Amino acid sequence: MSNFWNKIFLGFAFILATATIALAQPKDNSPYSRLGIGDLVDQNFFAQAGMGGLGAAFHDPYHMNIANPASYGKLRSAAFEVGLFSQYSELKDGTGTNSNVSTWNGNLGYLSLGFPLKNPINEVLDQKKKKIRWGMNFSLLPYSNVDYNIQNLTTEEVFGDTIGVNYLFQGKGGTYKVMWGNGISFKNLSVGANIGYFFGKIENIKEVDFINLSNPFVNRFNDDYAVGGLTWSLGVQYDIVLKTKDNSDEAIEYITIGAYGNSPNKVNITRDRKWVTINSAYGVLDSIPPTSGLERENTSFLPGEFGIGIMYAKKNKRKLGLDFKLQSWKGYVNDLVTLSDANQPTVNTYRVAVGYEYLPDELAYNNYFKKVRYRFGAFYSNDPRSVQDQQITKYGVTFGMGMPIILPRQGKSFVNFGLELGQLGIADALQRTYFKINLGFTLNDDTWFFKRKFN
Repeated sequence: MSNFWNKIFLGFAFILATATIALAQPKDNSPYSRLGIGDLVDQNFFAQAGMGGLGAAFHDPYHMNIANPASYGKLRSAAFEVGLFSQYSELKDGTGTNSNVSTWNGNLGYLSLGFPLKNPINEVLDQKKKKIRWGMNFSLLPYSNVDYNIQNLTTEEVFGDTIGVNYLFQGKGGTYKVMWGNGISFKNLSVGANIGYFFGKIENIKEVDFINLSNPFVNRFNDDYAVGGLTWSLGVQYDIVLKTKDNSDEAIEYITIGAYGNSPNKVNITRDRKWVTINSAYGVLDSIPPTSGLERENTSFLPGEFGIGIMYAKKNKRKLGLDFKLQSWKGYVNDLVTLSDANQPTVNTYRVAVGYEYLPDELAYNNYFKKVRYRFGAFYSNDPRSVQDQQITKYGVTFGMGMPIILPRQGKSFVNFGLELGQLGIADALQRTYFKINLGFTLNDDTWFFKRKFN
């Protein structure tokens, strides 16, 4: 038994050792990330990302699905998953100009360790199938990203004189989730729960510089935010079996109906604000120290969420699914809106996705590409942020490949490669077209919790 817990300890140690890499910020320039808590990150791993980001009804014996924790009960092998991405973005305003403003960025997308608490190999050796299966998962992944650098040069009329004014907006940081999840499967029904901690830091800077004056005053406004709070979600999946394997109750063709959700999760926001006036000749002339006491504390809520989906699957051949997710951002507050304000936001957002996976021939021995899982998908969503009373929208198409690899004594593992082409923004304002490359690794091990017997 100690060998099993050694593997768990080593897996967790690796996650903690690489967590600092996961929290490093990519270099990007997304003006919309100044609004709210930044650009929201899709909460799915790259196997599902290739299928448009399906999550409600997706379950797989080798891959994680953190969107619906009920899927953990279907794990048949311990899995360590890590995802990397690189993204090219191009900004274009409503007039069609400035299309040459482009950036490359990349980062670590997620870390996850999941495993079934009962090894399926024991069922074969004992010739006794367990009625209840239990899976567990630990994950770390980003929730939102803030990274922008915007400069606006304009003029102002002051006492009949035209003065050039340079506005500089900069921001960096992001928010993250670390989660612990459990899923239990009994016959065709699976239920599960995720419990996590939401945390992060965001820095927003605004600088105003009068450029045509001698010894001009520069006004600098710094807002530093720290967020933290507990999160949770519940999920359920049910398989409608269409066909079973000969002389057994193993499902080889089925339809899965899945749902997950949570009520609004309360989080605390701490803001340190500092306003400074600087003169090149005299240095800092005036400043307002960071606010203190209760004024630094604010309470907000991450959105209540409900997702539902359906997926048809033929084992080791194909999957076809449809997802719909609804979020209510009622209760989310910022500098301008408080919980007691009559203008408290009541924005609802939604996301719809469709995806397909095809495996030509899992047992092909003379053609590797027949053993690759090919994935296709598309999605459309709107965003809680708005500009000029128009909500931001995001849509795109996806493609993925699940390439199997055989590691010594580890069984089957996968390299999950994916592409995503999409657009974020508002047609009449600022649009961001992006091309994203995903590369994920799923390392499976069938020896966890394996009971060795000696005669």
